[in-house]
Amino acid sequence: MKKHLRLSVIVPICNVEKYLRQCLDSIVASTLKDLEIILINDGSKDNSLVIMQEYAKRDKRIKIIDKPNEGYGKTMNRGLDIAAGDYIGIVESDDWIEPDMYETLYNLAKKHKVDIAKGRFFQFDDKTGETEHLSSLPEYDAEQVINPRERPAIFTTGASIWSAIYRRDFLNDNKIRFLESPGASYQDTGFNFKVWAMAKSAYLTMKPLLHYRVGHASQSVKSKDKVFCICDEFKEIERYMADKKKKFHALEKIFNRVKYGCYKWNYNRLDGENREAFRKAMASELSEAVKNDKIELIDFSYRDRVKLQKFFQPDSIRLKTEYIFAEIGRWFVKTKNRHGMKRWYILGFFPYMETPTYLEKRKGELKW
Repeated sequence: MKKHLRLSVIVPICNVEKYLRQCLDSIVASTLKDLEIILINDGSKDNSLVIMQEYAKRDKRIKIIDKPNEGYGKTMNRGLDIAAGDYIGIVESDDWIEPDMYETLYNLAKKHKVDIAKGRFFQFDDKTGETEHLSSLPEYDAEQVINPRERPAIFTTGASIWSAIYRRDFLNDNKIRFLESPGASYQDTGFNFKVWAMAKSAYLTMKPLLHYRVGHASQSVKSKDKVFCICDEFKEIERYMADKKKKFHALEKIFNRVKYGCYKWNYNRLDGENREAFRKAMASELSEAVKNDKIELIDFSYRDRVKLQKFFQPDSIRLKTEYIFAEIGRWFVKTKNRHGMKRWYILGFFPYMETPTYLEKRKGELKW
């Protein structure tokens, strides 16, 4: 009789021999033993495949797919198509996990019968060797079951798709897959939005469970050659949601808010002609959303709103002046969000007011 698998772990691999052993050691040592480890070699030209084969000889749970380079999206979809576990996890081949990561998430997922269980992660700087705790989760939604459709905060956090596990039947029933653009980046953006848009339940834990490596030269996301790849991801989201008009209508403001956040991040990493070309594309896509009140801006400060307008009118003397005054004001009045409340401080030390965040105000509004 075929052994029941609780979890499938998918590891996409391409020219990462320097970090691969640390990654695989951490997965093999997982305290959750009933799993399969799917290693997908995406045309590596270094010794990655040799390392994969070495580990496969020692651990029968490891399966290897060796194929020509096809890109991240197609690589991940190959893994999703053959995964047999009740839940699916993803580990990037330059990251590593805590021993109890999958046991923790699996137990939470089964106990609460949710589509997704997600935790925090550590950020490890490869250049400095320093580690810091990162939380891209809304704290006041953590340690409880939530309906993502009713909690817009989850859409505005970073994708970090590798800090979660997903119920396999949920992904398959909703045909949730990655965009397969060759040589593209940011495919986690579209996958992440689809997941939250379609999930009926999720459990978030504030426990850090994975080590996310940053600061090394091989990170493709830092490539300036991929100026417009992020745009393709949002076109893919719109394609996916095309036959789900009621859902997309409820999410349209959040969709544009997420798009703005991702586009702004992409804009800030560019320079020269690439930066200006992307700014024009960004302005073209988002100006109508702003004009027609189809972007969620409730929690934007005056400075944030001026900054948004500057993308559309970069040469406006008025907006430049307003932004300078907004920056000065930011030194005098600071805010901190905690448990759904925004606390206001004068000079960063003296509290004088507390108001609900826009996310707290909008609980339940996206339900359909």
